[in-house]
Amino acid sequence: MWNIELLKQLRDITFAPLKDCKDALLEAGDDLIKAQEILRKKGIAKAWTRAERQTNEGIVKVQEKEGKIVGLKLLCETDFVAKNENFQALFDSVITKIAQSNKEITALEDLDPTIAEAIDNEVKEFMGKTGENMAIGGVLVTTEKAFIYNHPGNRVASLIFFEGGNDEIAKELALQVTAMNPAFVSFDQVDANQTAQMKEEFEAELKAAGKPEAMIAQIVDGKIKKSLADVVLLEQEYIRDGAKKVKEILPADMKVHKFIRMAIGS
Repeated sequence: MWNIELLKQLRDITFAPLKDCKDALLEAGDDLIKAQEILRKKGIAKAWTRAERQTNEGIVKVQEKEGKIVGLKLLCETDFVAKNENFQALFDSVITKIAQSNKEITALEDLDPTIAEAIDNEVKEFMGKTGENMAIGGVLVTTEKAFIYNHPGNRVASLIFFEGGNDEIAKELALQVTAMNPAFVSFDQVDANQTAQMKEEFEAELKAAGKPEAMIAQIVDGKIKKSLADVVLLEQEYIRDGAKKVKEILPADMKVHKFIRMAIGS
């Protein structure tokens, strides 16, 4: 007969599949500590076989730590694990290690090798306990001024880098970025090759339609802006008032330099 209380404890601690927990307790003679060690060793031995399994759940947060802005996207396979307090503790431990970086980073490979190795080992050991594939989906360390917004549920976080204006408007922009996922702040940031290709295609289309040469340039400019409006933050419809564009809510002295959006599933 299984010790249901021990089985529940082992399951809560390790997140391992029920059958594996039963087998580990049997092998360990109902010794909870030994059973954890058995699962850890077996899990690490099988960790590489999990590498191809998709990690579509997890936690995203951006925090202020040690005078820096630090962000992390930690991925796992299931919502069950993502919501577990032990996974959340792993997140806190990893983001604290990332905060030790003394330089600006936007990718795990930018981290100091010693810090990166410590994070890799910690995540792999945790994988061994859970039986799930896990991965670092994104990291960030910056000393630039930014407004931080973590959306409830910790699946999306957005940062707005700006000058002038105020935090109230910066929060509105962060909510817009979170909800609408733009690609650029303004038309000026759109890749010149992309707009050149669009211009060429629209010009050919208008000429074929017999539009007067003198009107084509103006029409093309309008078509390009209309086509890109949905992916340009300041040109998007404001989420609180579709009659306004986002740029219309900015105070005259506010300049938005860039934004960063970190999200589960993207």
